[in-house]
Amino acid sequence: MAIRFSTRKTQRFYYRKDGKESSYVLIYGDEVDLKTGTSFKGANFSRAIYRGRDGAIKKYEFGGTKRPDVGKVRSLEMYFLDVGQGDAAFIVTPGGKKILIDGGIRLTATVDFLIWKYRLDQTGNQLTIDHLILSHADADHVKGLIPLLKHPRVTVSHVWHNGIGLFDSGFNQKIGRRANGKLQTLHSSLADLAGLDLTATFRDWTQAVATQGASYQALSRADGVLDVGDPAVRLEIVSPIKNSDGTLDWLKDKAHTINGHSLTFRLVHDHVRVMFSGDMNVEGGELLMSQPGAAMDLDSHVFKSPHHGSHEFYQPYFNAVRPLVSVVSSGDSPDHGHPRAAFLGALGRAGRAEQHLVFSTEIAATFVDVDDDGPTPQVDPGTDPDLMFATAQQNTDARRRFKRALPGIINVRSNGREIYAARRVQAGYQWESYPPVEVSDFP
Repeated sequence: MAIRFSTRKTQRFYYRKDGKESSYVLIYGDEVDLKTGTSFKGANFSRAIYRGRDGAIKKYEFGGTKRPDVGKVRSLEMYFLDVGQGDAAFIVTPGGKKILIDGGIRLTATVDFLIWKYRLDQTGNQLTIDHLILSHADADHVKGLIPLLKHPRVTVSHVWHNGIGLFDSGFNQKIGRRANGKLQTLHSSLADLAGLDLTATFRDWTQAVATQGASYQALSRADGVLDVGDPAVRLEIVSPIKNSDGTLDWLKDKAHTINGHSLTFRLVHDHVRVMFSGDMNVEGGELLMSQPGAAMDLDSHVFKSPHHGSHEFYQPYFNAVRPLVSVVSSGDSPDHGHPRAAFLGALGRAGRAEQHLVFSTEIAATFVDVDDDGPTPQVDPGTDPDLMFATAQQNTDARRRFKRALPGIINVRSNGREIYAARRVQAGYQWESYPPVEVSDFP
């Protein structure tokens, strides 16, 4: 067994299905398991396993020797998921640490992706998510995480959040908003929430965290760097920004305060920087830009842009990020008009390159039937997180269901010097892929 990773922008993986030759397109960083022995394609190909299929990849000429174009080092893998109206992104670091950011509002979307990627429908397969980062507790970020925490084959080690809980009976306004314009109803541990009047969704979330047994802790800019357990990456906490008395500024109203104090961070992988911005809005952007050294702290090559393409964006914040690749996570149900035309124009203006790549999960999404390993399930998985993925058949249905949504994923990979970006398109498992961008060419 020799696990390797594709080092070409794209290359073909060939396999046999029902006695006929078929193929997938691998993109940069995709994992294959090279095997000894002759492949069914002959001597110019190496035998390889990809996603459980036994097949072959081509050999190329390297200094008089023919070998497959693969390497031993995993890239930084980033998957920006199509979860409809909401956010969810998944990172695998070069050292194999797994980081999930938000989970969308649909109960199945994020879990279906992880079942598909890690074949959790197969006996014995397990998944550990090392770090789950909740940018803020609005339903379109947190609701899809509840069934994930309850999945019998998923373990979550650490949960990080922005410290703002959601409460019934106007709790934030009545107690949190003081005459001095500060939000003081903050929490870090689950114990801090004991006896408080939580909204139904936030209560379900915290109970799921408690049942899972994950650690649960708030982060702010004052914490600096979060150690994710992989020396190849550095995770720098950008917001929320606490005052000296431990409070947060009240930003206009409850919704703006929750969004504007999203837990945001910059991930640094060698020379490549990636900014995750939650639902950062105008007020939060202004607060960020008022901090010493803000432009330097935000400067990034990849930008998970904020708030689904809302009209509530702050252009100086975009200008400080100066992205080469941007991703907008939005959906059409319910239709909020995202991404707004003005938002996309603002992203374009902020880019540091003439060809600034702007992806949208909503624009990318194309839902199609997939029947290469069974019919697409039509059974409603239900709405009880305790029962949605309890059986092997439910997990098999989830994997097949997710394959209909593959075109909605935005894939971004990095080797620390170059950025590769691609998305799957419907026709024949092809890809919209771009040549690698050398970040040193765009200081």
